[in-house]
Amino acid sequence: MLKTVITLLVLVILTAIGGFVYFGWQGADLSDVSGKKGIAIGYVDVERKVRNALNANAEVTLTEAELNQYIAKNLKMKQGGFMKGFAKVKGVYVDLKPDMMEIFIEREIAQYGEKGAVKTDVFKPFTHTVSMKLKIYTVVDETGMTTLKVEFPGGSIGKAPTPGLMVTVVKASFDQLAEHFKAETDLGYKKMTSITVGDGFIKLDPRVKTRVATE
Repeated sequence: MLKTVITLLVLVILTAIGGFVYFGWQGADLSDVSGKKGIAIGYVDVERKVRNALNANAEVTLTEAELNQYIAKNLKMKQGGFMKGFAKVKGVYVDLKPDMMEIFIEREIAQYGEKGAVKTDVFKPFTHTVSMKLKIYTVVDETGMTTLKVEFPGGSIGKAPTPGLMVTVVKASFDQLAEHFKAETDLGYKKMTSITVGDGFIKLDPRVKTRVATE
């Protein structure tokens, strides 16, 4: 009996690992991410827009499309490490849902020959994604203190959902993004009293109504 249970448990674990590997190499569906196609007419300088709101002590709303177009114009990433000869970064995008910001890095996985030309003799090129989720919300307690909170519930590797600890495998890439956009992050988070993330938008409010704390 015990041997049967152990055998079944091993089979379940192997199936789960196999499923993760299978879905982990498939790119996530980003078709509903606004502004993914890059810079378009009506481009907004996000840093300037947020800075102007701070100077005017006024609430400001940024759309998903504005953020993604800003990223496309102001970020150029190159693949490094052991994947350098087999991957190229296609883009970085944010997907905004209520209380949640998910940041995607999209890569083309391929065999590259001289001058970056794609070779297909070993395998055909395919798109791969990794993501990290940030749960961002504002809490007001019974004393009137406003607290901004950020949690990291995980993300995804390909189409496979990934717990927080497993995302640390690709965390270095997201750390580089945070450092590159440090000025924007300081303006949009550290100097804000209230942050609301909705479906396709993020609302920032610097107006101080009560005491403020950040976590």
